[in-house]
Amino acid sequence: MRIAAVTAACISVFVGVTGAQPLQAAATAESSAPAAPASVETNANLRDFDFVTEKLRVNYAGWDTKVTDATRPKLEALTAKLRAEAATAAPERFTEILREWLAFFGDRHIGAFPLSVEQPSPAEAAAAATRTPSLDRTEASVRASVAELGERRDPLEGIWNISDRYRIGVLRTPGKEGMFTAVVLTTVAEGWSPGQVKAEFTRLKDDTIELMFRAGDHSEHRQLAKLLLDGAMLRSDRWGVWVREYPASAVPVSADMIARISPSDSMFLKPLSDGTMWLRLPDFDPSRLKPLKEILAAHEARLASCTNLLIDLRNNGGGSDFVYAPIMPMLYTRPIYGIGVELRATADNLALRKRVADELRTQEPEAAQSLDEQNARMERNLGGWIQHGTKPFDIERMDSVMPFPKRVAILIDGAGSSGEQFLLEARQSRKVTLFGQRNSLGVLDFANVVRMDTPSGRHGMYWATSRSLRLPDEPVDPDGIPPDIRIPMEVVDPVGFAQAWLERQVD
Repeated sequence: MRIAAVTAACISVFVGVTGAQPLQAAATAESSAPAAPASVETNANLRDFDFVTEKLRVNYAGWDTKVTDATRPKLEALTAKLRAEAATAAPERFTEILREWLAFFGDRHIGAFPLSVEQPSPAEAAAAATRTPSLDRTEASVRASVAELGERRDPLEGIWNISDRYRIGVLRTPGKEGMFTAVVLTTVAEGWSPGQVKAEFTRLKDDTIELMFRAGDHSEHRQLAKLLLDGAMLRSDRWGVWVREYPASAVPVSADMIARISPSDSMFLKPLSDGTMWLRLPDFDPSRLKPLKEILAAHEARLASCTNLLIDLRNNGGGSDFVYAPIMPMLYTRPIYGIGVELRATADNLALRKRVADELRTQEPEAAQSLDEQNARMERNLGGWIQHGTKPFDIERMDSVMPFPKRVAILIDGAGSSGEQFLLEARQSRKVTLFGQRNSLGVLDFANVVRMDTPSGRHGMYWATSRSLRLPDEPVDPDGIPPDIRIPMEVVDPVGFAQAWLERQVD
């Protein structure tokens, strides 16, 4: 029987994190751990800086792995340098300093974040908007210019829709070869109005496109973008998918096509064909458990006879292992071997884990009981390490092998934390083949994250409390889990690629 397990959900860096049996702690919850010892330091920045560095040293499960005789001098020099700068740093720079220090460890399961972001005043917001240039451009003038260009029109030129939030007119920039200006035609976004320049494009020599995009607060951000489907769509990693409205493409771009190309934030299960179902899992946040069970129940009859299942795990940020438990019986073909973790036993880690157990008693009583047992052992071994379970590994057996689905493809690009734990278990099935243009994220070896606020109350910090017993011989960090079948980078529709592979197979 699977023991329900949960993991820590943190800020925007990731949705959640995991270990062999992870731990859930809401990022917004106040810490119940003991406060740091009283300090004579009166500078708030230095007090917070010292707090972060000390808490990580005392509690982080990766400290002894990351801080060695070879790396310690570099860390000490970095600490001295950043502490000196922190004394007089402005708030935004101080956040950067904390993150720069934590980046030394190369682990996405440690971090710091401001607890509140000061919103600009109406006057400041208005001033930011006035700094954004405007052009006398309307939908009618864009259409007329595109019509005049005819076959000379660049694929970037036309009218684009950004998530039904902005409609943008893009035309070449006069006097600047290879440059294009994107102007707001209509919008529902506050702080933006027609005529303002939302973005600028530059075609580079290697045929890639540089995008300068102004966010909602009018701040400027640069990254690369790519035209897809003969110019019907434009994709950038941060700003999602733009769909061209005019000139209309020969094949209309549907919501389904957008989800195939750019992973959806919605969870769904839908047919791709008579023989293949598509299950999208954006994360394993505990809030997904009930809807996932409902989706599986609603399609129970179809799943019971469907030959192929495609699980779309792209960019899955993790969450809680117990969320994917309902899927495992469909994948199971043979015993699942799992290598455990060991937990760093400290007063802070214990106090934070006790709070988590209390919060889980109603939602997941089995997980709370498991945490209670671990916490009791941790309390008896403060200053040391405890194994998560009674053995360094476990073997999970199920009662039967389901005849359907016969084959399962999993898209793994960028899946992290509990997403990777799912992959480690799922790939042991004879039914399962992993597909991807990229590896998984590579953020699993140190896990079971908890968090605490700094003395000033201005920042939160989080750290991993466990390390995998796979180490050092079988790390997942930082390279991630590779796919069994590497999808070529030029493939626009990974879902279609994996579907075609599934449907070519014969029994």
